[in-house]
Amino acid sequence: MAAITAGFTVYIATAAERIEHVPPQTEFSKPATDPSSSVETEAALARVNAARSRADADPLALEDALTALGDALLKAGQYASAEAAYAEALRRAEQHGGPDSERVLAPLLGLGNTFAGSGHHQEAVVLLQRAVAITRAQHGLFDRGQQDTLKTLAGSLTTLGRLREAQDLMIYRVRIAEKVYHEGSPKVIPVLCELGDWFAEVGRSVEARMTFQVALNIVGATPSLNAPIIVEPLRGIARTYMRRQSYPETWLTASNSPARWARRSRAIVVDPAPADCSAPGQECRPPSRTDSGGKPIVGTRELNREGEYALQKALRILEGDPSASTQTRIETLIQMGDWYQIKKSPREALLYYQRAWQLIRTASSLPSSATTALNVPLRVYYPTPEIVAHAPAVPGEETRSNYVQIEFTVAADGSVQDARIVDHDTRERYARDIFDAIRASRFRPKFVDGQAVATPGITYREVFWTSKPRE
Repeated sequence: MAAITAGFTVYIATAAERIEHVPPQTEFSKPATDPSSSVETEAALARVNAARSRADADPLALEDALTALGDALLKAGQYASAEAAYAEALRRAEQHGGPDSERVLAPLLGLGNTFAGSGHHQEAVVLLQRAVAITRAQHGLFDRGQQDTLKTLAGSLTTLGRLREAQDLMIYRVRIAEKVYHEGSPKVIPVLCELGDWFAEVGRSVEARMTFQVALNIVGATPSLNAPIIVEPLRGIARTYMRRQSYPETWLTASNSPARWARRSRAIVVDPAPADCSAPGQECRPPSRTDSGGKPIVGTRELNREGEYALQKALRILEGDPSASTQTRIETLIQMGDWYQIKKSPREALLYYQRAWQLIRTASSLPSSATTALNVPLRVYYPTPEIVAHAPAVPGEETRSNYVQIEFTVAADGSVQDARIVDHDTRERYARDIFDAIRASRFRPKFVDGQAVATPGITYREVFWTSKPRE
C-alpha cells in the first residue's frame, strides 16, 4: 500500500501559472506583464555592453551594470537570464573585492532572490544566509537593511519545511524593528503583521492572532480607538480566521511560539471557554463529516465573528479617514467580500465586490494587483484534503508523482458548477476527495462592467506525491 507523503502543485488552464504549495487564497492567473520591463531590460543591456568595453579600467562599472541587468530581468520574471547576469557580477566582485566584501552584496542578494523566485530554494538559502552574514559583519547585527533578505530567506526555509529556522528569522525581524524604533513604536506594527501572516500561513492560528494583538496593544486597547495604523492588524486577524477555514484541524499545529508573544498579548486574548463557536476568540471543533479515508472534513466549520468584527472596524476606520489610500480601501472591501463568500453568503459578498469595482474604475492610479483584482476568478475557500494539507513542499527520492485534473465553471455567485474529473492517475478515493473539495470551494467571481459573471472551462490540476511501492 502506498503511503501518502506529499506536496501539491496547482494549475489553472486560463492562466497556466504554476503555483507550489499555495495557501488557498492564491489567484489563479498570471500577473500582467509590465510594459516598462522590456524598456528597462534593453537599457540595462546597453549599459552592460558599454561597460564591457572599459572593464579593465573600471571593473566596478561592469559589476554594477550586470547587477542592474539582473534586477531588470528578475523584475520581468526572466529567471535564467537574471541568474546568468547576477552570477557574472558576483564572480567579478569576488575577484576584485574578495568573497566577504560589501562589494559582493548586491549581486549575491540578486542571485539569492532569483533562486527563491524560481523555486530553487535550497540554492537560495545558501546564498541568502551568506548575504546576511556579510551584512551583519559590515553593518552590525541589527542593521535594518537586512529586513527584506531575512523575509525572503524565511520564505525559502518555510517552503523547505525548516519552520523553526524560518520562525527564528521572522521573530528576529521584529527584534530589529524594536531595536531601531523601540518596542512600543507604531513603526514596529508592519513587521509584526508580517510575522502574524507567517504564523497563519504555517497553520499556527493561535500564535498568529496573538501577534496581531501585540500590534494592536502598541496603540492601545480602547474600544473607540480609530487609529488608521490598526487597519492592517485588524485585517490580519480576519485573514487568520479565513485561512484556517481551508485546512483540516490536524494541519493547524499546536502552539509552539516563544512565551514572549503570549505574555505581550495576554491582556486581550479571549479565553476559549464559551461553547458558541461564533463568539469572539472561540475556536470551533472540527465537523463530524469525514473523507473516504476517515479523516475529518472542515467544510462545516463556522467562521469566527471576531474576524468579521475586525474587518468591519477596519472599514469604518478607512471610511472615516479622508487620507486613507484607495488601494487599502479596495483591498479591505474585497477582503470583506471574500469573508462573506467563505460564509456562503454571496449576496452580501457581491455588494462589497461591487463597491471595490467602482473604486477601481474611478481611481486615477493603482498598482496592477489592485486594478486586476476582479478580472479573474480567485479561490477564497478550499476544504483541503488531508493528502494535500500535510504534504511536504519538496518531494523525496522515495516518492512518485500523482495527479488529479478537474474541469469546472465558477458561477457568478462564486460557487463551483459542472465539475467533472478529466483525468487522474491515483486511487479513486483520493481523486474523489479532491473532486469533493473542489465542488465545495468558493471563489471570488470575475467581474465585467461591474457585474459578476460565470467563468467556464476552468481546469484545476492537483499534483501530489506518494511513496514508491516496494519492488
